Amino acid sequence: MTVDAVAFDDPVYGPVRFTEPLLVDLYHSDAVQRLRDIHQGGITAFIKPERGTTRLHHSRGVAALLRILGAGVEEQAAGLIHDVAHTAFSHVVDFVYPNRNHDYHEVNRDRMVLSSDLPQVLGKHRLDWRYVTESEHYELLEQPLPVLCADRLDYFLRDGVVDVGTFTQADAQALVAHLVIHDGRIVVDDVDAARWLGEQFMRVDDVCWCSTQEVGWYAVMAEALRVALGRGIIREADFEGTDHDVMAALRQADDPEVDRWLGLLRRDVDFVRVQDDDHDLVALPKVRAVDPPVLVDNETKPLSAIDAAFATRRQAYIDGKQGRWRLQIIA
Repeated sequence: MTVDAVAFDDPVYGPVRFTEPLLVDLYHSDAVQRLRDIHQGGITAFIKPERGTTRLHHSRGVAALLRILGAGVEEQAAGLIHDVAHTAFSHVVDFVYPNRNHDYHEVNRDRMVLSSDLPQVLGKHRLDWRYVTESEHYELLEQPLPVLCADRLDYFLRDGVVDVGTFTQADAQALVAHLVIHDGRIVVDDVDAARWLGEQFMRVDDVCWCSTQEVGWYAVMAEALRVALGRGIIREADFEGTDHDVMAALRQADDPEVDRWLGLLRRDVDFVRVQDDDHDLVALPKVRAVDPPVLVDNETKPLSAIDAAFATRRQAYIDGKQGRWRLQIIA
């Protein structure tokens, strides 16, 4: 039976319906459906089941936000597939192979896409898979920090509403109403809305993506994976599978050292940053803090250039988080 639409009730944007054949075909591709078992929160989803947002939820949300902002169907398609190269446990792999930009999935994107069904699906619609899967070609979809883009905005709004509850769906939709396109970029048309976004983004980063406990759990999982890789329990290629596939391989191995690390993935295990050599783990987290561009008199200025107090808070936040962390385990 031919499926002619994809419809869902999104917890951020409300009812969404895709009817364009390109979007429908991509949504039902194996590459995109694999994202059902790649959790946005990486290993945290195994410790906190309420953190159940998947890369599929996020990817279709990015496409929905791009539609709201008036992007063309091709850019919506690029948004829908922009995360297909993410590995099992998402950014945990960036702790296994530490890099400051947390871009393992981007570096390995072509290899993973080429082994998927995306080239065939995109070719059916006369699109070059290499072009469409490179998010950087689409200015609304992807921009470097601290600029706004649909990818960054959706994972912020989604995690804030669904996973950590720092604000409500109404708050998220109020912000979206103040997002406009100016000179091909996403900007905010109100200073107060921009300030809310800048402050809330740091708050979500602090309690979620860059919290000491969450970074600690990622570092612990990375240790388990490094041991498993070293002993041949898993291979690097296994990261192209799903969260549950890799976790099952670790647990079935019945390896004492792997099990010791996995045993620390509990709610009652926390971590503290230390300055000396008396530490259990080392991690290199990615600090995220936006500087929303604000549209004033048909010109855009970063919020930090308008609000000195925000600029100071943002810089202090980044300074306090960036760099290599030495962590002690507290059970």
